[in-house]
Amino acid sequence: RGATPTLAMSCVSAQRAWHHPGVVRVGKTPKVSRRGRFVRAATAASAGDDGRPNKNRVAVFVSGGGSNLRALHAAMQDGSVDAQLAVVVSNALDCGGVLWAQENNIPTLRYPPTKQDKADGVGLTPELLVVALDELNVGFVCLAGYLRLIPPALCQRYEKKMLNIHPALLPAFGGKGMHGNAVHAAVVASGARVTGPTIHFVTEQFDEGKILAQRVVPVFPTDSVDDVAHRVLKEEHRVFPHALSALVDGRVEFREDGVPKIKKKDGDAWE
Repeated sequence: RGATPTLAMSCVSAQRAWHHPGVVRVGKTPKVSRRGRFVRAATAASAGDDGRPNKNRVAVFVSGGGSNLRALHAAMQDGSVDAQLAVVVSNALDCGGVLWAQENNIPTLRYPPTKQDKADGVGLTPELLVVALDELNVGFVCLAGYLRLIPPALCQRYEKKMLNIHPALLPAFGGKGMHGNAVHAAVVASGARVTGPTIHFVTEQFDEGKILAQRVVPVFPTDSVDDVAHRVLKEEHRVFPHALSALVDGRVEFREDGVPKIKKKDGDAWE
């Protein structure tokens, strides 16, 4: 395979953002069409490893090192999740998740644009972000440590098809500013005796989407913040692929009150 296709809104913004040889260069004027701005990159990335189209195409949004991104990709590669990683989206040009994607020839997108790009009139608007994902035939979205607000247009386009991971047992220890070690520090300071990751659907309200899956780990009185973070991260790498697998397999159903439930693979039992 050739250089990683990096999607951008103009020659200027592409060069400023990624400095990567595989940029798909297009002009500033958007052409919203199934055969429009992003078609070259979409064509390059729209088939599975066996060359056949894969309907379960996933975009993963990251802002940091990307350990959950890599866990999701590994589960796709070993067949635990019946899906293909279509694109990595990030606000951070040099974060570990983006560098890993480029090393593995996975397309990347930047969102939101920098202040300078906005001033220059280039970069992805929320509407063009949706167009870009549509061009890549993305059917599901995973937020794996993405530290920017998700625009309403994306929430609406991927309603009940977009998952976020949070490093505590929501609804506790959630909300604005609660991410990473700030969450674990709050858990330790509270004296809570259990914590763990939560997978929930994404809505326009921050950390308020319905919970799909959780895992519980102990918090000991002698634990440091790092102790708790390490314990929770191990479970994150298990529960995120598990939840995504259920979603792409069509094993998620919703109660009348909107609460989701997962059907086990081997029968009619519910988790």
